[in-house]
Amino acid sequence: MKEEQKKAIIIVSAGSMQVPAIKMAKAMGLTVIATDRNPNAVGFKYCDHKVTLDTKDVEGHVRFALENSESLNIKAAFAGSDCAVTVSAITNALKLPGIPLDVAKRSNNKALMKERWIRDKIPTPFGGEVTTINEAKSIIKHIGFPAMIKAVDNAASRGSMKIKSLDQLDDAIVNAKEFSMTGTAIVEEYITGSEQSVETIIWSGRHYHVGMADRVFGYHPYHIETAHIDPSILTTDMQTRIYDAAAAAADSLGINFGPAKADMIWTPKGPMILEMPARLSGGFHSQYTTPLSSGKNPIRAVMEIALGYDLDESLIQETKPFTSICAGIFPPKGIIKAIHGVEKAKEIKGVEKVIITKKPGDLIENYFDNGRRFCWVIVVGKSKEHAFEIVERVKNTIQFEVD
Repeated sequence: MKEEQKKAIIIVSAGSMQVPAIKMAKAMGLTVIATDRNPNAVGFKYCDHKVTLDTKDVEGHVRFALENSESLNIKAAFAGSDCAVTVSAITNALKLPGIPLDVAKRSNNKALMKERWIRDKIPTPFGGEVTTINEAKSIIKHIGFPAMIKAVDNAASRGSMKIKSLDQLDDAIVNAKEFSMTGTAIVEEYITGSEQSVETIIWSGRHYHVGMADRVFGYHPYHIETAHIDPSILTTDMQTRIYDAAAAAADSLGINFGPAKADMIWTPKGPMILEMPARLSGGFHSQYTTPLSSGKNPIRAVMEIALGYDLDESLIQETKPFTSICAGIFPPKGIIKAIHGVEKAKEIKGVEKVIITKKPGDLIENYFDNGRRFCWVIVVGKSKEHAFEIVERVKNTIQFEVD
């Protein structure tokens, strides 16, 4: 009797942040197809089929999926990075579980999000999409300074900048437009407060609370995450209100299936939402810190419902009481001559992962956005304080020689 062919999943993106998802899919017994524009993407080492395609190449992905659906038995697609539109286009074309394409597009466009949330009275900073400096000045006149200027449809804070005066506006708008496929920018009210990364899964009409991490930022006026602490130390009541706001924001966008990752800020007036892509988090949050701190497995949970299975709630229930921190290490700009102490750092108790994506001879650029980070340490401790102690030991152990 002919052996039944394994189900295949397309994981869009194959960088270092996607390796856990590729390995998870393999552990689930799936045939893994990974796509990435980089032919040497590290995730390609772990998949069954590598496809060199830009993650934003929607037509290319749909064409590949349609041409190979039967021969490879493609049964699901998963957003490994900021590519919910590509994944939605695949699932729609193959009639697989997913969200409508127009919903995915809204989740990938800060201007469309903003329009919906303002319309539906979801708590979010006031702002709007602009093409010209005069349009930007009109919004600035309404919101005042400081203000946030952002790219419309990019991730990792690319094109984002806090400005304090009109003198900075031109450069900030040009920068944001360069990182926007729309050729436009977002001008937004600047809101102060503590920031959170909020993980949810929507299935069968219910919003499931997966996890919440507190985020630490630096390198202002740019918005670069220097660390996140998982789980959040906010009170239960504050977290409930944040989750409620995230659920309302997802409903407003029309996200009714799968992951919805909210960037939230807790203000003196309560929670506000900044953005919400229809995917799991990046930044090694869903990939490492959530499983390490709580025992939850959001990647497997999302993959299973993408395959058409019922949500296994045990995958998103807490079984561990720890704190996990992902912290960046930021050597100065220059050419890397040597990196010392990495193996020694890995031996420190509580260190789970040291990830460095540059090597001697590579250039360290100025830190304008999260995409320029290249060195992370992921640790587990008994508390936030304990975990940060481990982080500091690692930072004192790993040394970069830079010219």
